[in-house]
Amino acid sequence: MRNLLVIVWVVTVAWTAIAAAEELRSDSASLHDPSVPPVVAGFDRFARHGDIDAVDGGRLLLGELSCTACHASGDTAAGKNTAEAIEPKRGPRLHSAGIRYSQAWLADFIASPHQVKPGTTMPDLLGNRSPQQRREISTAIAAFLVETERADYPEIKATGANPVMFEFWKRGDADRGSEIFHTRGCVACHSSDADYVVTGAITSPVDALLEELDPEELADMGLAAAARRVESIPLGDLAAKYSRKSLAHFLHDPAHTRPALRMPDFKLSSNESADLAEYLLTAYSSNRNSVGKQASADQPSIEHANDPALVQQGREWFIELNCAACHDSSIKTDLPNAMPLLAVDAESANGCLGDSPQRRVQYPLDSVQRDAIVKAIANAKSGQTVSATQQLDGILLAANCFGCHQRDELGGIGRYRKPYFETAGHIDLGDEGRLPPPLTGVGAKLISTHLTNVVSGKTPAIRPYMQIQMPRFSQEVAHALPKLFAEVDDANTADATRVFGDTIDLADAGRELMDIGCVQCHTFGGNALPGVTGVDLSKIHSRIRPAWFETFLLNPGNVKERTRMPTFFVDGKSPRPDLLDGDPKRQIAAMWAYLNALPKHSLPSKIETSRAENYELSPTDRPSILRTFMPGAGTHAIAVGFPEQVHFAFDAEQVRLATMWRGRFLDAQGTWFVRSAPPAEPLGNEVVELPEGSSFAKLNQANEPWPSSTEVRFGGYRIDADGSPEFLYRYAGVEFTDHIEPLAAQDRSETHHKPGLRRTITLTSGESHANATAAPLWFRVHQGDRLTRIDDHTMRHESGQNGAGQNSAGLTISIPPSLARDAHIYQSDEITEWRVPVREFPFKIEVNYSW
Repeated sequence: MRNLLVIVWVVTVAWTAIAAAEELRSDSASLHDPSVPPVVAGFDRFARHGDIDAVDGGRLLLGELSCTACHASGDTAAGKNTAEAIEPKRGPRLHSAGIRYSQAWLADFIASPHQVKPGTTMPDLLGNRSPQQRREISTAIAAFLVETERADYPEIKATGANPVMFEFWKRGDADRGSEIFHTRGCVACHSSDADYVVTGAITSPVDALLEELDPEELADMGLAAAARRVESIPLGDLAAKYSRKSLAHFLHDPAHTRPALRMPDFKLSSNESADLAEYLLTAYSSNRNSVGKQASADQPSIEHANDPALVQQGREWFIELNCAACHDSSIKTDLPNAMPLLAVDAESANGCLGDSPQRRVQYPLDSVQRDAIVKAIANAKSGQTVSATQQLDGILLAANCFGCHQRDELGGIGRYRKPYFETAGHIDLGDEGRLPPPLTGVGAKLISTHLTNVVSGKTPAIRPYMQIQMPRFSQEVAHALPKLFAEVDDANTADATRVFGDTIDLADAGRELMDIGCVQCHTFGGNALPGVTGVDLSKIHSRIRPAWFETFLLNPGNVKERTRMPTFFVDGKSPRPDLLDGDPKRQIAAMWAYLNALPKHSLPSKIETSRAENYELSPTDRPSILRTFMPGAGTHAIAVGFPEQVHFAFDAEQVRLATMWRGRFLDAQGTWFVRSAPPAEPLGNEVVELPEGSSFAKLNQANEPWPSSTEVRFGGYRIDADGSPEFLYRYAGVEFTDHIEPLAAQDRSETHHKPGLRRTITLTSGESHANATAAPLWFRVHQGDRLTRIDDHTMRHESGQNGAGQNSAGLTISIPPSLARDAHIYQSDEITEWRVPVREFPFKIEVNYSW
C-alpha cells in the first residue's frame, strides 16, 4: 500500500508541475508585443469573463489606468456620495529615478511603453508623433530624470534580529531567491520559472473533477471560473531596467517608490531582498544567459554626458505632457484643470477611447476594456450611486486581494497555481492550512482594529505553518477595508459581556472543554500537543468578534464552507452535559473566558500530560475520534474507534467510507507528535479497504462507468449524544447526513456473526427532481471483481429478492429489500458494481457491513 501511495504521489507531483508550468507561462513570451492590452488583474480575471458587472470592471480600469488622474470623477458639489470618486492608481514616484533606472531603458520605455513592456498600464503619450520625434522627446525626458531625480535610497536600519550586511545587494543568491519567489506568494500574481521543481500537493477532488469535464459541463455546473486559467501580471525585462542595488531596495520597500502598493510589501529582510533580486534579474531578462549590462552594475550611472540643454528640454516636455498628473517628482507644477469624467465623449475618435492615430493619449485597449469603460462613464452620467459592496469590491479588485483570497465564490488561488502553496515541512492541514483564508464574512468575524493591523502588516502571523506570507498594503487600504467589511457583512459588534453575560469563574470549565477536540488542532500561547501546528487560540479576544465566535462554535459548517472544524454541539446539545448544566452557550462562554485567561491560566490537561508513555487509543465508554493520515483513507482521514472493537476511517477529501477493521484501534503518537511520521496503520486485524471515489454520482444511464471523481463537498461533521460523528456533505443540490455505528448483535448476518458496521445515510433536497432531463442520482452499494448474492433471511424479501452481496475479499454488504428490488448490477471486464437509484426525497439508505 505504501508503494502505491508513493507512485500516486509521484504521478500527482509530475502532473501538477506540468499543469502549473502551462498556466504560469513565462513573461518572455510576450516581450516586445505592443498589441497586448493593458493588464489589470481584477479586470482580466473577472470582468473579461462576465464574473463581475461590466460597470464595476470599467470603474476598476478608470482607476488602474489612472484615467482619473486627468479626468475628475465624483461630484461632491452636486451632493453625491463622495465614494463615487475613483482614486487613480498613479505611477511610481520619480524622486530617485536617476539612480534606480537605466537611462537607456527610460528612453525606450517613454518612447514606446507598450512595446518595451507589453501589458503595462502606462499610457503612450507620444503615439501621435513621428518615430524621430518620439525618440527625441523620450531621450530628453530620460536625461532630465537621470540628471535631476537622484534622491538617495532610504536607510535600512539594522536590528539584532535583522542585521544589514555591507552592500547586501551584492550578496544575493539566485537559488534562495527562486525559493522565496515560488513559496512566499509571488506566483499568485506572476509567472513561475518553468525550471522550478514543484513539490506539489495532492489534487483535491474538485480540481480532479475539473480535468474530466468539458467547457459546456463546467459552465452548467458553475465551475467555469474555477477551471479558467489565471493570467500572470507581466514583469518585463527587469535586467534592462534595474541594477542589483535598485531592485533589492525596491523589493525591500516597494511603497517608497510605489505608494499605491499594487506590488505589496512582503516584509523581506535585506538579505531576502538581495536573493530575490538576484533571481529576478536572471529569470526576467531578455537574455537568460546573462543578467545584462545594467543589472551587473551596483548602481545605475549616467551612461553618457547629458547636455544641459537636453536636460532642460526634457524638463519642459515633462511639464507639457502633464507627467506630474501621475508621477511625483522634485519639480512642482500647477496641474491644468481636469476635464470632468462625465464630459468625456466615448464616441470621439480623437479622445482617449477613440481609434484615431492622432489621439494624444493612447492605450492598446481591446473591445472588452473599451466597452466596460464606456458603460462605467454612462452609469456615472445616469446618477447611479456606488454601494458599500461596490466600494469594497473595488478596493479588493484594485489591490488584487482576489489573487489569493476567495470571497463569495469570487477569486482565490488559481487552479494551476495551488501546487506552489504548501505548509512548512509539508504538514497536512488541508487547504485551510496551505491556502490563504477566505474573506467571506470576514467583517463579521474579525475586529476592525485587528483587520487594520493585519492589512498594514503590524501583527505577527497566527499561521506560521503557512509558507505564503500576508503582505503589507497601503495605509489607505488598511483603514478603508475594515469599515467596509463590517458594513457589508453586517457585523455584530456587541462586546463579550453583551454576548456571553457574566463569565466570572467559567475559565476552569472552559479549560476542560478544550480537551474535547480543540487541543488536537490548535496551539495555546505557543504550547500544543507535539506535532500540532494549528492556529493559536490565545489572545483570541483581540482578533475575533464574540458574536461570531459563538455562532461558529455552534455550527462551524454553516459559517465556513469546507471547514475541518467539527460540530461539537449537535442539535444544540453539548457532549459534556455534566458541565454548566450542558448549556452550549454557557459552555462557549466558558471557552471564551478560558482563552482570554491565557497565558496565566493552566494549559489544557491533555497538553500537560501529552508526554505520557502510551499513546494507543483504546475506546472504552465512548467512541474515539482521530484526524490523521492513513494509507487507505488518505491525508484527510477521520478515524473513529468504538468500544465494540469495530472501527472505520472516513476519507474527508474524497468524501467516502474508506477503511474498516476490528480489534485494536490506532496509535496516536505519530499524529500527535510526529507529523512527518509514516501513515497511521490500524492496530487491529481483518482490515477491509473500500473502493476509491464517491459513493454517489449522477448517471445518465445505469450502465455507464462510475466517474472517478464528483463534486461532492464535505461540510464537516457533528458529534451526536453518544459521541459518534455524523458526516455532512453536499452534492448536486442534495444534503447528506452520514452516520456510522457498530452493527447490533441481532442485526448481524447469519454467515458473518462478528461485529460489523451499520451505515445510515439521509438525503434531503431543496430542488425538484421531477425534471426528466436531469441525470438520476445513484448510490454505489458494493464493488468487486465479482459479487456473489448471499442467502441471508434477515434481509430477504417475501418475493425472494435478495438484499445482500459479497465480494471476493469476503466483505458482505446488506441493504433492505425495499432498496434491493430497485438495484442494478453493472458489469465490466474488470469490476462488478451493485447500484441503487435515488427515486425521491427525502431518502434514507441503510447499509450493513460485515466481514
